[in-house]
Amino acid sequence: MIQKLVTIPNKVLRMKSRRIGYVDDAIKQMASDMIETTINWDHDSEIGAALAAIQIGEPIKLTVVRNDFEDRNNHDFTSLINPEIVKHSTEKVSDIEGCLSVPGIYGRVDRYLKVKVKAEDLEGNEVRLTLEGFPARVLQHEIDHMNGVIFLDHIKSAKNLFSMNENGKLSPLSGDKPKVDE
Repeated sequence: MIQKLVTIPNKVLRMKSRRIGYVDDAIKQMASDMIETTINWDHDSEIGAALAAIQIGEPIKLTVVRNDFEDRNNHDFTSLINPEIVKHSTEKVSDIEGCLSVPGIYGRVDRYLKVKVKAEDLEGNEVRLTLEGFPARVLQHEIDHMNGVIFLDHIKSAKNLFSMNENGKLSPLSGDKPKVDE
């Protein structure tokens, strides 16, 4: 079932998510709903890469991540329970990020180039991922959500903020940094 997305300045996005101790049918259903919600959000100029449970108002450590960021028709996702970064490169890269909870605003964010992530799947099996580039960026973004951090928190200057027109082209955001808290 499609869920309502929580967007800034809602305080829920600042909550720290709780670890999931046991994966039951309710957690599996939530993951399914999150996937459906992400796919429903997709539009002409972009697709949703991932969604953390806090973004639908559930402060638990669950995220769903698209398996193929290039093919909007591929609706395969990986669900990760209690993901955590266990190692990261020293090298960082700067790139543009957006967020389903921050509609219409994009920003240039520095993230680690490579990360190693430990999590569990929906069957309770341990998962270890070594990610680089965009997939590493996506997981860092989602894990930030679980810690009450949104990508705008990483942006110090309004010159690193952008909006997107209907053709998918970014242009500098005029005005001040958007209000992120109520």
